[in-house]
Amino acid sequence: MVEIKEFKFNRTLSQNSYLHLIISAFGVHFGYSLEEAKQVYKEINKGIYAYEKKGRIFWRSSADLNTKEMAQTIDKFLFVSNEAGCPLPLATDKEWLMQIENEAERSSRHL
Repeated sequence: MVEIKEFKFNRTLSQNSYLHLIISAFGVHFGYSLEEAKQVYKEINKGIYAYEKKGRIFWRSSADLNTKEMAQTIDKFLFVSNEAGCPLPLATDKEWLMQIENEAERSSRHL
């Protein structure tokens, strides 16, 4: 028996790096640790990250996402963060991303 599955590319390293930076900035802005900020990001994207098994809720890893799912979760996170008063840069805003990276390094005691 042969099973045919649709092939989906996993999230890219650049998507992952960008996500890590904006989650860090979100955490610094709201006073969350990195792990807390990651959980908020997943909760914002519950439809993609959360799944139920044997009556319990579990959370997927971003490593399990494909490029389309990752893009969707990032877009939603950017929107919700902006609505909450924490605008975040787009992936093309290289200068702003460098500022966030530097700020995150300085604030690493909080993350």
